[in-house]
Amino acid sequence: MKYTLKTLALGTGLLLGLTTSCQKDFLERTPPNIILDAQLWNDPGLITGLLANYYDRIPTHTTTYLGADFNANPRRRTGWPDFAAYDEAMWSGNGNGPNDLFSFDAFRWENWNYGLIRDINLALEGLDQYSNALTSAQKEQFKAEFRFLRAYTYFELGKRYGGVPLVTSQLVYNFNGDTTPLQVARSKETELYDFVASELDAIKGTLGNAGSATRANRYTAMALKCRAMLYAASIAKYNAQSGLNIQTSGGEVGIPANLANAYYQKSLDAAKEVLAGPYSLYRANPNLGENFYEALTKKTANAEIIWRKTS
Repeated sequence: MKYTLKTLALGTGLLLGLTTSCQKDFLERTPPNIILDAQLWNDPGLITGLLANYYDRIPTHTTTYLGADFNANPRRRTGWPDFAAYDEAMWSGNGNGPNDLFSFDAFRWENWNYGLIRDINLALEGLDQYSNALTSAQKEQFKAEFRFLRAYTYFELGKRYGGVPLVTSQLVYNFNGDTTPLQVARSKETELYDFVASELDAIKGTLGNAGSATRANRYTAMALKCRAMLYAASIAKYNAQSGLNIQTSGGEVGIPANLANAYYQKSLDAAKEVLAGPYSLYRANPNLGENFYEALTKKTANAEIIWRKTS
C-alpha cells in the first residue's frame, strides 16, 4: 500500500499561507515563559523575588545575634550539630558521644561562589541599563542590597582563601581567541578586606535603619564590617606572632602586622554604630538558662536579632 503526501503538503501550505497572510506579525510573539530585562528591572516585585533568591544563596547559619558570633558552614545549613562538632565543651553526638572530630576533608568549608557574584554584577548592571520606571529611591535601595550581598560573599571567600580576584562587572568573551581580559589576577588580602569595608561604608546610608530582620539595613552592614575588620586585624596581628607567618610574596595571603591597629579601630568604630542602633541583649526571662535558649530560638519580640534567615 502506498501513501502520498502531496495533497497534505499542498493543503498545509495553503492553510499556512492563508493564516499568515491575515496576520502580518504571526511569528513575532513575546514568549510567555521568558521575562525580558526591560520587564524584570522595572518591576519591584520581580526584583524583590530575585533579591530573595540571592539572600538564600549566601552561606549562612540560621541567625546572627548581637551576643554571639556564629560563623557559616557553606556546605550544610545546619545549626547546633556543626557548632558542637568544633567545640570541645559540648557533646557533639559524633561517634561515641564526646567531641571526636579530629580530622575532616579538605573541602569541608569549601566555598567558591563566583556564580552568585556574577549574578549580582549582572543585577547591578541591569538596574543601571534598564530601570526607568523605578523611583530613584527604589533603584538605589535595590542596588545597595545587591552590593551588601556581594561584599558578604567576598568576605566569605576571603576568610577561606585570602585575596581572590575582585570581579565587579561581567566578563564577556568576544570570541577573538584572546582570553587575557578575562584573566583577573588575585587581589592582595588587604585589598579584599578594604573592598568589603569601602562597599559597606558606601551603602550604609542608602540601606536605611532597621525595618526588617531578614533584609540588610545600616546596622547589618556595620555588623558585617565589624566582623570583617576583626578578621583582618587578627590575621595581621597573630599571623606574625604565630611563628608561621603564612604569606605570599605578592600579598595575596597575609596582612602586614603594622596594619593590625588600623583594622581593629575600623572594627571598633563599626561596632559602636551597631550598638547605637535599636538592638539589645535578650533578657525577657529571669531564668538565665531558659533566657539563653529563648535568645537563640525566639524570632519575634527579640531585640537581640540583627539579621536572620527564615525557613
